[in-house]
Amino acid sequence: MQYIGGKANAENQYEATAKQTELGYEQNAVKQEQVNDKYALEQSERIKQGMLERAKIATISGESGALGLSADRLVSDSFMQEGTDRSSLEKSRQNEIAQTLMDGRMYQARGESSNAQTASREPTLIGTGLQIGSDVWTTSNKAKTKAKATPA
Repeated sequence: MQYIGGKANAENQYEATAKQTELGYEQNAVKQEQVNDKYALEQSERIKQGMLERAKIATISGESGALGLSADRLVSDSFMQEGTDRSSLEKSRQNEIAQTLMDGRMYQARGESSNAQTASREPTLIGTGLQIGSDVWTTSNKAKTKAKATPA
């Protein structure tokens, strides 16, 4: 009876670990999607900012009649700053994705560890047989000791 109950408990633990690991993977997939969505919004916003900045430069230089090298430098600087910001955003996105991949490995390691612990506690036929034999031997010895101690 103990063997069957122990096996059922171990099977339930394996299933729970598998579900927990699967949920971790699903959570990671959602997080990666959120990271990518956030990055796309930030990129879009930075592009809009750059366009507005360059439009202001063009308007100011047109109104002041200062077209030429100065305005070109300001526009070039605006493009450079935008490119730097976008590169920084991309690196940040890559780092966040890398972290979610590490989290995925952690979920896998936790699942494997939990399964190993469950396997070490899972009853075996040999262990159960030895336990039964030990119980029979102990009971037999107690009965013999009691019989010797009790006068006839």
